[in-house]
Amino acid sequence: RLNSPLERTWLEFADRFENEFIKQGPYENRSVEQTLEIAWDLLSILPEEDLIRVREAYIDKYHPAHKSES
Repeated sequence: RLNSPLERTWLEFADRFENEFIKQGPYENRSVEQTLEIAWDLLSILPEEDLIRVREAYIDKYHPAHKSES
């Protein structure tokens, strides 16, 4: 049983990561740019402070929450 909102957030990320990113259909022909956009949309589910392996410059440039700022 999931007790915290953060646990539910990580579960949502895991489910969506598997269904939207990993399970690319055999006839789904997406570009690298489309793949990266999906990845950033999925990463945006998580708290930014948990993205410790992503450079801050990349978060500032590509994270959907920051796109309108650039």
